[in-house]
Amino acid sequence: MSVRIRRVLGAWVVMTLALTGLVALPAPARAAAAPVCALACDTLDPSKAARETFPVPDRNINGRILRLHVSEPDNMAWASIDDAVPGDAVWLDRSWDRGATWEGLLGKASVPGTWTGTRTLMYNIGDPVGHRRGWIRACGDANAVTCTDWFHPAVCDGSACDGADPATASGDDRPVPATTLFGRTISLHMDHSTGMAWGVVENGGAGDEIWLDRSWDGGATWPEGSSLGRTGVPSGRTTTRTDMYATRDPRGLLYGGAVRACGREAAHQEGSCTAWARPVPTRARAAADALMASYHTNEGWWRSSWWNSAVAITALMDFAERTGRHD
Repeated sequence: MSVRIRRVLGAWVVMTLALTGLVALPAPARAAAAPVCALACDTLDPSKAARETFPVPDRNINGRILRLHVSEPDNMAWASIDDAVPGDAVWLDRSWDRGATWEGLLGKASVPGTWTGTRTLMYNIGDPVGHRRGWIRACGDANAVTCTDWFHPAVCDGSACDGADPATASGDDRPVPATTLFGRTISLHMDHSTGMAWGVVENGGAGDEIWLDRSWDGGATWPEGSSLGRTGVPSGRTTTRTDMYATRDPRGLLYGGAVRACGREAAHQEGSCTAWARPVPTRARAAADALMASYHTNEGWWRSSWWNSAVAITALMDFAERTGRHD
């Protein structure tokens, strides 16, 4: 029997066994996560971190200590495992949709011989170029796989942070028309001076819901910003509102966020949303946010051209000088 015929028959036998479940075909390789760049790119050495905090509790894996480290000025994180033995491993998971899916095994490192611990390199928590806010956690394998809780930085614009009470707002504007659903009125409210927004449902009943969606790319996507402040109308009332949420995240280098108010009547699954809107405290401030939203922080320019970059940076310098804002 020729070599060619033996190969054909061998392939036929393997395929037949695979189809009957006796032999597993190789699984397709998982594509590696694309590197994220902000002030620095993924895989920065932790020795260069500007600060070190431990925002979530450690995990114990068979006597090993798994820890998540975060440098808030860099908006980056790394993971470590201690009291370990050679072969134990540690890595990061990063999610762009609040933990529903994630990029796994980022920076995976194994404990070398004679060592009792190791750490990953640093990875960005946010992606300003891709207009995404991330969640991150540390994971380890020491004869069992365990992960820490997810960590996600709070969104704050100066002293105004997500979750603030609308009663503290200094202004109340409705930037877009309200929407109606089964007789309910769903409206978006903004305090333009702080860039904070909240939603209100009126003429409702117990169990009706109201929430905000927040997008960093003009409403194209909002995987990390859906159902913010979701709350229901209490029994005996006809109206309720969400907490306030920021539309700028200077620490995460995200600007020009858009929000909309959405609601659902208790007896139906379908909802209704207002149009997307951005706060406009002044036309100059809105223009500055729009410029910053398209700035490539790791490259230090606007990609359209060097000439346009020079004009943009001059405009932002003039804005900062005249307003005193440097965020």
